[in-house]
Amino acid sequence: MKPLLKKTNLVIAYLLLFSMSSKAQDLYFSTGLNLTSYVFKSTDNLPLELNSKSSQFYELGYVFKLLDNKLHYSAGLAINGFDATAGDSANHYEWETTYMGLNNQLQYIIIPSERMPFELSAGLQMQLMHIINGEQKINGELFDLTKEKEFSGIWIQPGAVITAKYFVSDDWQLSLGYNYSTAINVSNNTEEKLKFNNQQIRFGIHFNIN
Repeated sequence: MKPLLKKTNLVIAYLLLFSMSSKAQDLYFSTGLNLTSYVFKSTDNLPLELNSKSSQFYELGYVFKLLDNKLHYSAGLAINGFDATAGDSANHYEWETTYMGLNNQLQYIIIPSERMPFELSAGLQMQLMHIINGEQKINGELFDLTKEKEFSGIWIQPGAVITAKYFVSDDWQLSLGYNYSTAINVSNNTEEKLKFNNQQIRFGIHFNIN
């Protein structure tokens, strides 16, 4: 996993350096819903049906426009909630976790806003994350997850994204987006493994700053 993490850091560093040469920039704020599915592998192999649960996310960052505005690279500070529930008639489990990360996206403009005030783009994302808060509830009892190795450490979250943007004016825009991603803990070397499959509905506001 270490070589993969090094390569990921190099790609992000290259994109950050590349973006410095771009001229057009946007400041954006996004929020919306995360619908998360936990995929958990335990050492005892006990059957546990995990149910998806919605939570919120918040993201603030910059968009750098490259290649005559055909390619957009964005880097933002994100706060993500990844939650899930499980249980039966006798027991109830609930996980509530919050991760902070640096979200990087590279999107290509499929339909430009040259003849109408709409723009459609699609691309890829790569996010680096670390847990900042987490609780497990078992029948009302609370347990701290920030020290559990399957939840803590460094996570990477690759995914795909599609975004539709409406140009209210030349100075600001509104956007609606959809992301599908998988979050993987690259620093967990225990036998218990956890990953998040996440669907994200994004609502954003963008401001031109140059």
